[in-house]
Amino acid sequence: MSPTDFAALAAYISPGLIAVLLALSLLVWLYVHSAAQLRNSRQQRLNELQESLRIYGRLAGYLQTSTQNGISSSETRQHQSGLIHALQEAKAAPYLTPHLQEQVQASLRECDAFRRELLLKSLEREMNKLIDERRLVLLESHAPGWGTALWKLLRPAAGPLALAGIVWLISRLIVELMSYSTIYPGLPEAVPSASWLIGCTWMRFASGLIALLYVYRLMTLRRQNDLDVTASHFPTSLLSMVIAAVALFQWIGPEASPYILAVQLVLFLIGFRLTRGRSRSDRPYVGHPGLMKADPSQHQEMHTTDKDRTSDSSLAEEHSRS
Repeated sequence: MSPTDFAALAAYISPGLIAVLLALSLLVWLYVHSAAQLRNSRQQRLNELQESLRIYGRLAGYLQTSTQNGISSSETRQHQSGLIHALQEAKAAPYLTPHLQEQVQASLRECDAFRRELLLKSLEREMNKLIDERRLVLLESHAPGWGTALWKLLRPAAGPLALAGIVWLISRLIVELMSYSTIYPGLPEAVPSASWLIGCTWMRFASGLIALLYVYRLMTLRRQNDLDVTASHFPTSLLSMVIAAVALFQWIGPEASPYILAVQLVLFLIGFRLTRGRSRSDRPYVGHPGLMKADPSQHQEMHTTDKDRTSDSSLAEEHSRS
């Protein structure tokens, strides 16, 4: 194609069409970039699961060897040193739960036979959870179901849709502000009503922006499969949906914008309360300093009670699995 043909083609294409093509190119690039980031995030998640399983497996091996009393007297010192190193390494596991962290800390202070047995059962329970989680991540990556495969195609579109939504909100704000300037040409008696409408327009823009951000958060929120590593997934998803759905009432009119924005801010503040991480029970854990200072008979009674509860829960789990 000659340079004159390029010049004719450039003269034929309108600037608006060029802007549309550039915008589409940007959205496609954002989609591809988001898909690559999600793939990297999924791989990082798999690596964290594998690292936690490796650390837990090493510690479980030391604990199981200790509980089986298969160590000679000459190997006791070396085994005890390896157990301490495994306990310290367990505190750096990516999926370490608060309950398991407390048991590890108690075992580091005083690791008797009962604490080793209790920690071993907790480790086996957490390892089973992580194994199930790893299996689900591998299924999502290599053999996704019909709905999962569709969601994998739609989820990277969160970034391009959020950008398009922000552009639409800004353009609507500019158009409304320009329309108000033509309706109210600056008469003194019209200034109060114009100021109120302009304020409502800005509040509607802020409300729509908040809703858009929470829709984006809802689409990019990582699913949790009963892993106690962060705040609960369900309250976060529910609050995000409610905050985004409240903005739909903007069709009532600009006068409703202050109330809608106020409801969204109240829900945002409630989120700090509902999405708080799980707190530890008020009952002192085994090895708590206050518990160690208690009466020896009470200490032995609590050991027996905790051991019975642990054995009952393990029997119930084995019965449910069978």
